[in-house]
Amino acid sequence: MLFPEITEVSARIQKKDFHTYEDYLEVLVWSPEALEKDEENLALKLADCGTGVSQVLAILYVVVTASEPQIIIIDEPQSFLHPNLIRKLINIFKEFSQHQYFIATHSPTVISEANPATILQLSYSDGETKTKIINSKETIQLRSLLKELGVSLSDVFGADAILWVEGPTEEICFPRILEKFGYFSIKGIQIMAVKNTGDLEGKRAHIIFDIYDKLSGGNTLFPPAIGFILDSENRSEKDKQDICKRGKVEFLERCTYENYLLHPQAIYEILKQEDSSLEIDLSDIENDIELSKDEKRFFKNCQPTNTDATENWISKINGAKLISEIFSKYSDNRVEYKKTKHSLDITNWLLEHEPNFLESLATFLKDKVENWIQNSR
Repeated sequence: MLFPEITEVSARIQKKDFHTYEDYLEVLVWSPEALEKDEENLALKLADCGTGVSQVLAILYVVVTASEPQIIIIDEPQSFLHPNLIRKLINIFKEFSQHQYFIATHSPTVISEANPATILQLSYSDGETKTKIINSKETIQLRSLLKELGVSLSDVFGADAILWVEGPTEEICFPRILEKFGYFSIKGIQIMAVKNTGDLEGKRAHIIFDIYDKLSGGNTLFPPAIGFILDSENRSEKDKQDICKRGKVEFLERCTYENYLLHPQAIYEILKQEDSSLEIDLSDIENDIELSKDEKRFFKNCQPTNTDATENWISKINGAKLISEIFSKYSDNRVEYKKTKHSLDITNWLLEHEPNFLESLATFLKDKVENWIQNSR
């Protein structure tokens, strides 16, 4: 049932409206309790219910009682209905398929659930509204491809373009960093995590890039992918070039995103935030980060060529592993480092207290995105 709390709807004549001095019709909405007790005073007046109830009842009255097939036009159902109720309403429409339904909407829920025969995409350009017909077969394929990537239409609907990044941590943190530095020129770009970056290399790489290419082209509702920004993971230049041949891919200048978060005080503050009882000295964390330059276990596939060259070691070290060990060491393994939570916490602390520490990353992201946008025009 669409509204399980509504069992019945009835109408009654009320005497003399105060304004018109004429009798008028009043609609009552009955709950199961009111109907069971058969007490009219327990029923709610339709005028006292939410607008969604009256809108839906009006629509369903036409859908259910019309003796002939009708053309039914519905404007923005998401403005008065919760997404779950939208799904239920559309499924009722499907039971009365003799009617023809036209739905104006900005909601991906409506499009996904209705599986429309035709989609008309309207856009305003050069002082006029322009119409583009979207092939329904392409939208079916679109949903299948999105499922393969582990995302949904609602994740990307309404974006001008998609920037794919390494994982959920980058998906959350990159927009905050760009916004902090005022890079509003790339607003409208949705930043989303790649489901599995390992798929972008090796034997399956051509299949996965084909999926992204199909999503980015054609007459679909899916916005174009402007490119991919991935962790370098100390890949060799040859490996990077091989991946870049298959798509518009750029690599961070450091091994992982966490390499940009190796700020002793930021790490210290977040550890204390997690457990205020921890006995930690900021100097201990500073010392651990300094000593890590010579610890082979923190370097993947390579060692710094010059341990005195700050930019070299901070680019090559596995920042995520180093922060994780610091968390474990100074909490006696009581606080586990969780990237999606603690990397965000450290990022937020830096943006508030030491934003210049992330300025090089913000500039890198801005330059790559603006370059892709410029080349796509």
